[in-house]
Amino acid sequence: MTDRTKDLLGNDLTADEAELLDLYDRSVRLAGRTDLPPVIAANVKQAMVLLWNACNDLALGCGKPDCD
Repeated sequence: MTDRTKDLLGNDLTADEAELLDLYDRSVRLAGRTDLPPVIAANVKQAMVLLWNACNDLALGCGKPDCD
């Protein structure tokens, strides 16, 4: 999603939606790290997917989480 101020329907994001999207973006960056211990990496990826579910349900972004 290139415009981080609007959802996929063109509505302005609420403060809560923006915070949720920020949490998802941060979890994606964290999940992409290769220096994390395996247990942390697995849990971060699980959290990322759950945050993606919430963002997807609210039409805050498109695509899917990239994890193995």
